[in-house]
Amino acid sequence: MRRWILPALAGLLTVAGCQPATNTTTAAETASQKTASCVMTVGWDPWEPYSYEAVDGAVTGLDVDLVRQLGESAGCRLDFRKGNWVALLEELQAGDVDVLMAATPTSDRRDFAHFSEPYRDESFVLFAHNGGVQAYQGLSLGQLLADGKRVGITDGYYYGEDAQALLSNPDYDEQIVPAPVPEANYRHLEEGLVDVVIGDPYVAGAVLRRTGMGTSIQQLRGNVHSGSVTFMFSKNSVSNDQVQAMNAALDRLQSAGHIAGILSRYRGS
Repeated sequence: MRRWILPALAGLLTVAGCQPATNTTTAAETASQKTASCVMTVGWDPWEPYSYEAVDGAVTGLDVDLVRQLGESAGCRLDFRKGNWVALLEELQAGDVDVLMAATPTSDRRDFAHFSEPYRDESFVLFAHNGGVQAYQGLSLGQLLADGKRVGITDGYYYGEDAQALLSNPDYDEQIVPAPVPEANYRHLEEGLVDVVIGDPYVAGAVLRRTGMGTSIQQLRGNVHSGSVTFMFSKNSVSNDQVQAMNAALDRLQSAGHIAGILSRYRGS
């Protein structure tokens, strides 16, 4: 379990006598000490353009840039750990990972996690192979399932309350086809293993461009879910006070226009 102290709490430690009585360190040394005492492990899964590996192997992406800015504003060093979403949720619950990005608060997750204030919006839509677009256009997820269609989803993802109710309906168990990562969903679609896929339009755009599947797969009209996402912190390694300090850093970034700038760079204005 990682322990980390936010700069906002450093003053409390000084008052409590946890710092030496002398005050001979420079401002640069003090900043370095604060950063060294605040270390967060950030879990990430391949979800371009939000989190992915660049050609040089560096972890990058919209959410990665945002959490790096957050860490810098809070004076924290970030270590990144790659995994699939289900495994990362388990590591967060155990306290082996401190924070996950792009998380939707749910009652189940609140048992083991704190949540920041929302920092961006998200949406999920349906995708189909060219051959099924005309037949499925305008149909809702519920209508497709009722008609016996197979739906590709990513393990552990939350698609909104209404969609989750449909996906967890035992009547549709045989029609729900999970995949460990989003790219596998679109390959299942191209191979005819599913009829539609639920996906984030920006993630789908990146995957389809990179793999060349964009010529055979299209987005359908309509929306499965729209909402806001947050940073999710482990209750085993992060306190409520620390989350509030991170929220304060998030507010500073929002007010300064840094978050809007990152969103514009990845999504376009």
